[in-house]
Amino acid sequence: MGKYPISDKAYIESIDEEAFLYTGEVWSHKFRFPFAEIIRMEESEVENRKDLKNREIFPGKVVQHATYFFNVLTKFREFRKQNTLEASAEVDRPEKVEEKKYVLIIDEINRANLPSVLGELIYALEYRGTPVDGMYEYKGSRSLTVPPNLYIIGTMNTADRSVGHIDYAIRRRFAFIDVLPKEEVITNADAKKLFKEVTSLFLNGTLASDFNSKDVQLGHSYFLADSKEELQNKFQYEVLPILNEYVNDGILLKKAEDKIKEIKEDVLRQN
Repeated sequence: MGKYPISDKAYIESIDEEAFLYTGEVWSHKFRFPFAEIIRMEESEVENRKDLKNREIFPGKVVQHATYFFNVLTKFREFRKQNTLEASAEVDRPEKVEEKKYVLIIDEINRANLPSVLGELIYALEYRGTPVDGMYEYKGSRSLTVPPNLYIIGTMNTADRSVGHIDYAIRRRFAFIDVLPKEEVITNADAKKLFKEVTSLFLNGTLASDFNSKDVQLGHSYFLADSKEELQNKFQYEVLPILNEYVNDGILLKKAEDKIKEIKEDVLRQN
């Protein structure tokens, strides 16, 4: 395409699918001018070079090269004005396509080293829809954007690991919703009875005062069984080991042992 000047010292050298690539006569590097930034500047009604430097919504590269970015914006406005005047009013305009919603689910998010897992995304989450400068370069740009139509859901089991170790910088970027055990999803009568008995261990004075029942109570998935045999297996090999571990760790008090023993004998009793 040749050289398209954007100042006395800089010019657009080429383009890719997402940006102009510009450089200068004595520069050793090429820089990217994403098309998205032109749209962002136009929507923000930028009127001069100072607007780019004084608005926090623009990433560092735009601020550093404000002169070049504003010159390209000016040329874009001139081009659009000319083509708008020349365009036929009878041409059908395509309907605006509604953006699809995308969901990213991170299971057991609290068991991970979140700063390592999320990386620079931690910073970008706070400025959703706005490019931020990252540490690493991709296709000649350090710009990173979390689009508004991307939803991130992290699941966690507080019985496995407390949310207390999650630092506040990460917490304030998420909304927390409790999903507590539900008795009504258990259809088997024996399983429903067992669920109530096990739940009582966390409500009737056998739970250590340092813990909240909703953080350590066993979920209803342990009690989803279609037969007595399946329920017995789940209790013996899944539920009982956890209850014993809770006693050993001081989550359940020692006096819970007698109640656990009663429940065990009742469940494993032969027909």
